[in-house]
Amino acid sequence: MTVIEAAPAQAAPSAWAAWLRAALLLAAVALLGAQPVVLPIAQDWLAAQTATAAQDYLTAADALADVAARLPNYGYAQHRAGLAAISAERFEDAIRFLKAAAALDGWTATRHTALGDAYFGQGNTEAALAEWELALAETPEDDALLVRLANNYEAAGRYPEAVAVLNTLTRVRPDDPTVFYRLAVLSAATSPTDAPARLLVVAELAPDLAASVQVLLDAIAAGQATGDPAVTFAKVGYAFEQLGEWRLAEEALARAVNLSPAYADAYVYLGLAQDMQGKDGQPAYQQAVTLAPDSPVAQFFFGLHYRRTGDSQTALTYLLAAQQLDQANPAIAAEIGGAYASLGDLALAETWMSQAVTLDEHDVRWWLLLARFYVDNEYRVADLGLPAARQAVALAPNNAQAVDTLGFALVLTDDFSNGQKLLEQALALDAQAASVYYHLGVLHSRQGNTADAELMLNHALALDPDGYYGGLALQALARLG
Repeated sequence: MTVIEAAPAQAAPSAWAAWLRAALLLAAVALLGAQPVVLPIAQDWLAAQTATAAQDYLTAADALADVAARLPNYGYAQHRAGLAAISAERFEDAIRFLKAAAALDGWTATRHTALGDAYFGQGNTEAALAEWELALAETPEDDALLVRLANNYEAAGRYPEAVAVLNTLTRVRPDDPTVFYRLAVLSAATSPTDAPARLLVVAELAPDLAASVQVLLDAIAAGQATGDPAVTFAKVGYAFEQLGEWRLAEEALARAVNLSPAYADAYVYLGLAQDMQGKDGQPAYQQAVTLAPDSPVAQFFFGLHYRRTGDSQTALTYLLAAQQLDQANPAIAAEIGGAYASLGDLALAETWMSQAVTLDEHDVRWWLLLARFYVDNEYRVADLGLPAARQAVALAPNNAQAVDTLGFALVLTDDFSNGQKLLEQALALDAQAASVYYHLGVLHSRQGNTADAELMLNHALALDPDGYYGGLALQALARLG
């Protein structure tokens, strides 16, 4: 999802203005006969200014909290302590200070905004939205406030309110294509008939978004050609999945199944949208399989769901069912092979991955999966892994994964010199590939170059800390240690 960024902030009040206000406050304290506390307050104020300039927000928050404690009846002191606490991520303290300030000298739009920020930092989005709404009532075209509300209404699924705020933002930012784009895509997800005009405006404002705009326009046109609103929402939902807009995909697909409860394919892609957001798509997939047990798509995606959750044994039930329904599909055969590999049955894994290659021998994807299977498992690398990797590179010589796989296959067969050349070539093609750094780490380890091995393995771990190659790198580092 493209989040709308806040416009550059207005210049902060000058240091002179801040000091002037502080000096006036200190003078007021002195006139009230509280001279003994003036010096500590001045010292705290100076400490806060210095710490803030150095981005030491904890020290600044401590100093201003001390000012607030010494001046419990001055709203400005409480307010500044609240703002400092937000910067220091001490959100409970911020809420307390800001409420105390309001109790002393009233609420302002700035104070409601700050309290909303504190609630948001605390994870209480609903309370944050409520405060920002109060602030907006006083400053209806505040750019930064509108951005906060637009992004968080959308994140909370409150799309009508997000659309209303975005409409205001289009007046505040008439030349910002990201605002018009968010407005257009929200319209596509909730009211496709209203979206084309808005999408065309985006295409004029931002040619770099034209491809995404066209995907949505084509989906809306194809759906409307059927005359079925459920189909339109489903096609829009699928288009959003192509664009990686998973939350909006879920919204459109949920509307599709609400309009047409027997729409099996819509349930399939609804499950996918939910899975990709970390939700549980299992009920949607189950409904799809129940409605259309003879659909290879429903069976296949249900299998993929279980593969994502790490349950390859259950996944095989649905993947094998999908294969029986669509025996010429190499993707299904390859996924069955992956499931068997994860269960440790390398012989069956090899059979099914080889079947994928047989079904479509001109597609690099299947050769690459087969080659990586041999290499990752260090299984039959010399007689079968190397030829598969060479074929992958022949089909896609600039594919970093293919070059990486062939390079590591050479390393595993003790051709270190040529293996290193290919791994370095793969790195030039994709400098962020954790697998390449892991394979270089293994190469250096086998050559006895511990320092370089450690460097490469740590880089792989940093790029993929929770993933497959990060895990392998961590194990290799432990062996080095």
